[in-house]
Parts: sequence; structure tokens; C-alpha cells
Amino acid sequence: MRDDILEVLTKPTVDVVLAGRVLGIGKAAAYRAREAGDIPSIKIGGKFRVPTSKLREMLALPATQALAATAD
Repeated sequence: MRDDILEVLTKPTVDVVLAGRVLGIGKAAAYRAREAGDIPSIKIGGKFRVPTSKLREMLALPATQALAATAD
């Protein structure tokens, strides 16, 4: 789970399954939530990706700039 959170904090997008894991739901539930619009997503090259900025907002996680400032 720690690696999943690190990806959310450092990458611009993640896949739907990883987004679901950090939200505490399974693969099928994550795809249903994406289809319902509960997990925001964009389609890139035929695949759905979840913008981590939106995911961080949903989880009340710090923005990457805040994370970088605390790493110094």
C-alpha cells in the first residue's frame, strides 16, 4: 500500500485498479466507480487513467509540491 500511495503522490496519473486500491475497493468496484463518474478518469491511448491530482483531493493528500518541500 505504501508504494501505491507513493505513486499517487509522485505520478501524474495511475491506472483504475491502483486508484481503487488506495480508495480501499476492489478491481470490479473501481471500474464501476469510474463508469459512474465517482472516480474521475481520462482516456489516453485507449486506456483509462486517473489523474492523481483529483485522487489526492479525494483522499485529502498533499499536493506534490507540498511533498517535495517536506522532503528537504
